[in-house]
Amino acid sequence: MTKLCSKELSLIVFSLTTLIVSSILGYAPYYTYTLGIGDNLVRTQDAFVPWRKLVFDTSSISDIFWHKGKLYISDSQNARIEIINFASEDRTTVSYVGEGTLTNPDGIYVDENDYIYVADSWAQSVYKFAPDGNLVLTISKPDSPIYGRLNDFIPLKVAADRRGNIYVVCQGVTNGLAVFNKDGRFLSFFGANTPKVTLRMVLQRLIFTESQRAQLLKIRPPSPTSVTIDHTNAVWTITQGLKEDAIKRFNVAGVNIYPKLSLSNDKFVDIDVDSLGTVYALTADGLVYVYDLLGNLIFVFGGQSFYENRLGLFRSASAIAVTDDGRIFVLDKEDGTVTIFRITFFGKLVLKGVYYYNQGMYLESEKIWRDIQKTNSAFVLTYKVLGNVEFKKENYTKAFEYFRLARDAKGYSDAFWYIRNIWLQKTVGPVFFVLVFLAIADLIRTILLRQGFIKKREKKAIKMDNFLIKQLRYTWLFIKNPFDAVYEMKRHDRISWFTGIFLYLLLYAENVIIRIIGSPLFVGFDARKINFLGLFVDTYRLFFLFVLSNFLVSEISEGEGKFKHIFIGTIASFLPYLLFSVPLALITNLLTLNESFIYTFGMQIIWGWSFVLLFIVIAQVHNFSFGETVRNFLLTIFAMILITILLVIIAVLVREEFSFLTSIFEELIYRVKVK
Repeated sequence: MTKLCSKELSLIVFSLTTLIVSSILGYAPYYTYTLGIGDNLVRTQDAFVPWRKLVFDTSSISDIFWHKGKLYISDSQNARIEIINFASEDRTTVSYVGEGTLTNPDGIYVDENDYIYVADSWAQSVYKFAPDGNLVLTISKPDSPIYGRLNDFIPLKVAADRRGNIYVVCQGVTNGLAVFNKDGRFLSFFGANTPKVTLRMVLQRLIFTESQRAQLLKIRPPSPTSVTIDHTNAVWTITQGLKEDAIKRFNVAGVNIYPKLSLSNDKFVDIDVDSLGTVYALTADGLVYVYDLLGNLIFVFGGQSFYENRLGLFRSASAIAVTDDGRIFVLDKEDGTVTIFRITFFGKLVLKGVYYYNQGMYLESEKIWRDIQKTNSAFVLTYKVLGNVEFKKENYTKAFEYFRLARDAKGYSDAFWYIRNIWLQKTVGPVFFVLVFLAIADLIRTILLRQGFIKKREKKAIKMDNFLIKQLRYTWLFIKNPFDAVYEMKRHDRISWFTGIFLYLLLYAENVIIRIIGSPLFVGFDARKINFLGLFVDTYRLFFLFVLSNFLVSEISEGEGKFKHIFIGTIASFLPYLLFSVPLALITNLLTLNESFIYTFGMQIIWGWSFVLLFIVIAQVHNFSFGETVRNFLLTIFAMILITILLVIIAVLVREEFSFLTSIFEELIYRVKVK
């Protein structure tokens, strides 16, 4: 490690680090967003503002890392690690590591003992340098059969934990991170992603011939893009191309313990975690996502610049590093510059409140979150915290409302349990006395009737002459005796097309009602935001597909049933759902998550009952034996799959044809304009 003279330092530092264009209250060329009520992005005050841009005397920087007041820069062009020591904002020193050893340094990491780890892709090696700059370890391609002879060793990113274990992201290796011990011996792979199987892949393997399938690429999981280790020694990875599981936090067993993200992105390229556990994820188009340890989105800011260099926007963002005092360093690989962001007062307030919240210090954070609520009432995390605050204070009604706004199912359930308990304590006594009074009154009435003091009123029979009501009453026979019901339907035409269509429409209406009257714990907090067309498709697609497929299969297998009988019999089989799903949804308003088994078990009974009726109805409609009915069902399911595949293929062909015709039309317009 070499030191530079003061004159050289001044020239380099000022050429590297100039361009202070805004202070903490300065203008940010982007909007800052947070997750609002209903899981929608809403604008909020700036939490981080661009403060300074570092311009270097190199055109190729691969990675950056912040450690103990020093910014480590992977200088690929000059094949060295550049260390900028920020002794103060006005005075910096620069030194170098790895000159003469490195060829193309990519990833860089510094552990708590100041040892420097460098992933060198051209040298196909990982280097470990002592704090004084001396090389102490070189890791090359492992000869272990576990690593695999066909796997190349092209390290791109590196990190090391407190035990000295080294985690390496290797190009093209889909088994996860390559793990080495402190002596450089390969141990195993760690934290692999799971392969993603798309509908297109499934269809290709169903339709293609064996030779065509052999030419397809194997379904392999994506390789991690970057890795870091936080202050608790937990390993984090980020994977570009994934969305649901883009960010992972692993325990010692290699199991991802990071909750599902409230909002994600499939363009993440780098990640860093500060000492408070706040997660910073960077996308290739310059957006910075800030999460807490529970996966809640706190902020999104930044953006991409295409035509001009604006402080705070990037052409090709590739690396991020954060400090404990709220600064963020972001590398723009295309420009070879690093932009420094500073945290605002509002940002400090929110992150402090988030830290208290994650530590369970709800009462201590109340004032902070009350201030945040006054500043921005759309901040959804505010309502989660305030819900917990009111819960701790035993203000369960207020807590219930806060949890409802925050869509916090567990908090909503816990608060409702206490509200229900208080209500029962106030209600059980009066209800008991009312029931006793009614029982005594009924006893007195019975005695008076027997003694002849009063006469019993005769009930007048209600005549049901309406055609629809008569047929609906007949459908009850499907519940009591489905064998006789099918016979009457086939031989005496007891149920018309009109009644069958009415039952199908009733099914759709009940699905709408369930979403309106059901508890958010069981139907979802957004259930009342009904997409009527989407719900219509979801309600009927499987029914109509089954009816059509069963009719086609039965025609081939000599079934006796007509299309009308299959159509009506199918919906009649689901009378248990039509009769009991709405009352069960109404009952959910009395249940908490602890009693969810009541709803789950009830729905299982309803669906099981309905499918047994469907089996009986199909068997009787076609006059099949048990074995023939099983075969008919299997063939029907197969036909449903084939029809679905056919419809998907037709949709793809129509879309491609439309795209082709559109491109021709645009080309014609272009040529006409040119002429």
